[in-house]
Amino acid sequence: MSEHEVLNALRDSLDDITMSTPVERIEAAGRARRNRRRLVGTAGVAAAAALAIGVPALSNPSTAPPSAGDSAGAGSVHIQTAAYTVDTKKDGTVVATWDKAAYFSDHAGLEKALRKAGFPVLIKEGVFCKGPHDDGKLSPSGSGPGVSNVMKGEKSHDGRVTFTFTPAAMPAGKQLFIGYLNAAQLASVHMNPGSVERIVPADGPLTCTTTPPPEHHYN
Repeated sequence: MSEHEVLNALRDSLDDITMSTPVERIEAAGRARRNRRRLVGTAGVAAAAALAIGVPALSNPSTAPPSAGDSAGAGSVHIQTAAYTVDTKKDGTVVATWDKAAYFSDHAGLEKALRKAGFPVLIKEGVFCKGPHDDGKLSPSGSGPGVSNVMKGEKSHDGRVTFTFTPAAMPAGKQLFIGYLNAAQLASVHMNPGSVERIVPADGPLTCTTTPPPEHHYN
């Protein structure tokens, strides 16, 4: 599978996912999407599904995801680019919403925006890091212990993905590491999982490798 084919497959797959969703669910979503396109005579690329991050499954709310002015209350940081929007909330959370099709283009920018909003994070592509005394265990979707406490996600009906980060839940001296598989790695694991997330030290040495996690086979 070429890099172009892998990325196209990702863009078509992750409209209703976490950072890693069972392939049967992806295929079913793809069939439903194709049927809708035939009915309305629409073409185009589905939103990219990069974030196959190992967090709890993205929910499907009946309304659009919270905006910067919702009941949670807007905070002091508002960063908006073509690819993503990052906002702080008065309840102490950080909300990041991005267009999945544009997400691949600016990992570094998103990392910088989240850090400016007060959420400690390190984002890499094709590289997977862990801290000292980390036994390396991951969930089937690629998440290490504690990740679901600091990061939760949902998708809106317009295909955008919203993640809520909770800085207060991050253990002292730690940060979230997100390692996205590159195109070749995604092909080698058949896009299951699509990324690795761990809680790692904010300072100090990390052990990093380019070897992706093993492919997870959903039953």
